[in-house]
Amino acid sequence: MPRPATCTRQENVVYIKTHKTGSTTVQSILYRYGFARNLSFVVRKTNPHNGHIRYMKVTKDSPRKMFLPLLAAGDECSFRGYNMSAVHVVHDRSVFETFMNPGTKYITILRNPVTQLQSAFVFFNLSKSTIGNTSEIKLSNYLKGSSWKNSPYGRNSQSKDLGLARDDFDNESQIEIFINRLNKELDLVLIHEYFEESVVLFSREFCWNLEDLAYTVQNNRSKQKPAISSKLLEKIRIFNHADFRLYDHFNKTFWKRVEEQGPGFWRDLREFKKIQNETMYRCFKNSNIPEGYVPGTNISNYCDRYYGGLFLFKNIYKKQNKNCTQT
Repeated sequence: MPRPATCTRQENVVYIKTHKTGSTTVQSILYRYGFARNLSFVVRKTNPHNGHIRYMKVTKDSPRKMFLPLLAAGDECSFRGYNMSAVHVVHDRSVFETFMNPGTKYITILRNPVTQLQSAFVFFNLSKSTIGNTSEIKLSNYLKGSSWKNSPYGRNSQSKDLGLARDDFDNESQIEIFINRLNKELDLVLIHEYFEESVVLFSREFCWNLEDLAYTVQNNRSKQKPAISSKLLEKIRIFNHADFRLYDHFNKTFWKRVEEQGPGFWRDLREFKKIQNETMYRCFKNSNIPEGYVPGTNISNYCDRYYGGLFLFKNIYKKQNKNCTQT
């Protein structure tokens, strides 16, 4: 399905931010785009640090109780018709449709469950309750024990973020129902291991310019991941079975959608890599962010916005956190 000669830009997007999947990089792209265009984001008003909702229950009444109001003219607060959501929150499309703009698209990003667990194991310090002289032994002992029940970030966390109940982690029929439901509810699933291909597919399907999707990698801790033996790999496959089924399914559908794009996709990918490289050199004089780089603080500066992260969020929070009358 090649990009049509004319297409309608999609500016209403719910991005289900999964944990340790490259999701902060996607979030920064959406924040940069939305801030520049005065779009309204779903933001938890009592969390000015990052706006995340995480595993709190969200209902159709949550906006008035929990969110910042929309950006809108006038003194009256409005809590219906948000443009974007890019925070950590459990996926529930039927609830989000009660307060997002009509026609909103729903997307997420998935990562190979092995490297995702490695990253989470380090980032969330999941090893603190395990014993071992090496990171591999600690991870192996973690898989054998029950300490994963004390944290939402360990076992099958991608499936959990997308709405699979913990009680269904080992229920094959429920996992099948869960994946089939997501197949209908999610308009696009990005794949961490093919990030550039993912953003180009996003660009083509949502009619964004390639320049809109240039990015810097956020929260990357790849050097700290524990080693993985073939024996440990098999243990992780059993431990994260639901995530493996989820990832395998959407990895296949991802490449099917890429194939449907035709040869224009690969031309766009080459162009995007050129734009990405030029932007990095423009802002950092390097193909990577220099060690010790201190993010800027000027929202009017392109490179400061390009770097993204919490700096962008804080500006969104400040702009959307207004005094208005609730009716």
